[in-house]
Amino acid sequence: MQSTSSPTSTPLRQACRLALLAQAMLACVPAGAKPPQPAPAPPAAAAAVAELDTVVVEGERHDARRDDTASRTVVTRAELLAFGDASLAEAMKRLPGVSIGTGAPGSSGAISLRGMGSGYTQLLVDGQAAAPGFDLGALSPDMIERVEILRTTTADLRSAAIAGTINIVLARQARRDSDELKLALGLSNGRHLPSLHWSHSRRDGYRSHSLEASSTRREYLVEETGSEIARDRDGMQSSQRDTRLRVDGYRDALAIAPRFELTLQNGDTLALQSWLDAGHARKYADIGWTTSLGPELDHVRYRQFTGTDVVQLRTDLHWSREFAQVGKLSSKLGLSGNRERSRFREQGYGIDANQNLDDATDGRLRVHALSSSGKYALPLSEADASDNGRHALELGWEAGLERRRESRLQHLRAIAGEPETISDLSFDATLRRLALYAQDEWTLSPAWSLYLGARWERIDTRSEGNRFATVRNDASVLSPVLQSLWKLSKTRNDQIRLGLSRSYRAPELRSLIPRPYTSTNNRALDPDQQGNPDLRPELATGLDLAYEKYWDQGAMLSLGAYLREIDDLIRTETRLIDGRWVALPGNGGRARSWGLEVDGKFSLSRWFAALPVDVRFNLTRNWSHVDEVSGPHNRIDSQPRLTGTLAADYVVNPVWTVGASYSHRSGGSVRTGLHEIESESPRRELDAYASMKLGKRGKLRLSLSNLLEQDIVSGAEYFDEERWQGTQRRRPTSLLLRAQLEIAL
Repeated sequence: MQSTSSPTSTPLRQACRLALLAQAMLACVPAGAKPPQPAPAPPAAAAAVAELDTVVVEGERHDARRDDTASRTVVTRAELLAFGDASLAEAMKRLPGVSIGTGAPGSSGAISLRGMGSGYTQLLVDGQAAAPGFDLGALSPDMIERVEILRTTTADLRSAAIAGTINIVLARQARRDSDELKLALGLSNGRHLPSLHWSHSRRDGYRSHSLEASSTRREYLVEETGSEIARDRDGMQSSQRDTRLRVDGYRDALAIAPRFELTLQNGDTLALQSWLDAGHARKYADIGWTTSLGPELDHVRYRQFTGTDVVQLRTDLHWSREFAQVGKLSSKLGLSGNRERSRFREQGYGIDANQNLDDATDGRLRVHALSSSGKYALPLSEADASDNGRHALELGWEAGLERRRESRLQHLRAIAGEPETISDLSFDATLRRLALYAQDEWTLSPAWSLYLGARWERIDTRSEGNRFATVRNDASVLSPVLQSLWKLSKTRNDQIRLGLSRSYRAPELRSLIPRPYTSTNNRALDPDQQGNPDLRPELATGLDLAYEKYWDQGAMLSLGAYLREIDDLIRTETRLIDGRWVALPGNGGRARSWGLEVDGKFSLSRWFAALPVDVRFNLTRNWSHVDEVSGPHNRIDSQPRLTGTLAADYVVNPVWTVGASYSHRSGGSVRTGLHEIESESPRRELDAYASMKLGKRGKLRLSLSNLLEQDIVSGAEYFDEERWQGTQRRRPTSLLLRAQLEIAL
């Protein structure tokens, strides 16, 4: 990784423009004459179709996890929908190696692979980085075609994936004419979660179109209690406080995803894929503090209101052409935008019950982005009858230009002797990306295949605001990757995978902007937040190794191990600056993370014909160490030691299917900095569902989530030579009951 402070180079700007121009020229291909009409079916075939209810075509189906040299796990739409989850975040917590953290009230927690979140896990939507503000909790599983999990990087996707990549594929190709309507109602802690989803698709020989539309409302009520204790340098207790919190709110969301596809006379294909996501959220919070020992806080009670309105839109134009014996060219031109308006109101009260804080903060975010990507796939040699000698080369590019404008006007009104202040913390940022890659997949023999790739990426960021000087942060990285697949037996049921990779973690834009986000009751356990323009990206070298065993009826077992060596680790330290506690990120030394992974699936019908029960399980054991942080428990990013899931589906009869899932995430203490420790209780979740077919066109699905209703207990500590402070919070959770009716129209 190289980092400089120079402005965007002229060659980079020219390369971006040339890539975009080439994309536009390639997309403007004449349709030519009228597309050929499909030949009519012979009468005998037509009669056969009329008599049969279902036509089953026997053939060998490609299994990406088993057959591809580049390792990936593909989770289908049917698997995501099995438990009738209201959001994608709820469905993904059961996937191999995936864990979801505890989020703020009203939002889902950070998603991570191998327990490494906060940018270590790359989240993509249709191969592109998720837009700012993207929330998995607001996306319905019905909008998804599949989810791909990649633990090792590949050259055709971004390399910002130290822990791995989760690629959410929204596009659904219309394979048949269909219409489906889903109505659902959920109930949790006295709050309602209704949703409606409509799916429509048509296909007519050379053209097709589909539409996915979803509308949801998510209401929530969160209540939390906590305590805070402080001791001086002699160990004597200096303060004792208790706190309570109540958050009530809702989020309305509308998502629409249309897709059009056309096959031209010359065989070229054109596809237009769009995605619109609109959200309207309101949150009301009431927070109170009671001090039994020590000084009172400035604000012993404060009420907050947060209103957010977001609209995200993305449109991609795909074009592809196959050349006889000389490969295939595919390209994509993308336009996207994001508009967000936020309102924050806070009233604080002192110990005398008089108001002493009146904060009105309004924010606006505007994001406009243009992207271009493409690849040329060239078959160097074809496979023989024994699948030996297949050799394919792929060259590609990815370019993008993003303009982000954010304004934040904070108005602290004159009250209780405090002067009126107005802070305008607006800024503009421009991000330019350029990536070139090459990858080569070669089947050297029926038992051995090799994947070689290299990706060069450059990211240029320029930010300027009215409260800070212009910030320039340029970085480039070359990411080589090697993956190999060995099949150990003639039946090809046993195989070993090896992956070597170079990946990185780039600082978030918010972490680079040196503007403060102030806390209400400023102290070491509740500091201000501020960015650091001198942050450098983290760079990691990775090793992945796995043994896989496959049986008939889809049974499989995978045993794996991984290692990541990380340089220039980004850590956040809390400091006392000019009388206020401030949390600042910075680069601090080296770290490493390693672990063991197990996942598999099988059916009990292999041994007991009367028990058609499908079982799935996964388990990940993680270790990590940060060189610059002393003491025990100095793991990366609050990484859990153990995560796992056990799930089963039982086909009772042709009408009824039932299932259950148990997920576990370990807790404990984590040393996050030189002076800080965070802790969280273990998370255990039990879900169950039952589905009943209603004739040929209907299905009723009932689901129960969080049957254990386990409280979430979290804590934080700060300590130095002068003091020790600690806090602990407890948040009860509630059962979620959901009923969903599915109708094929």
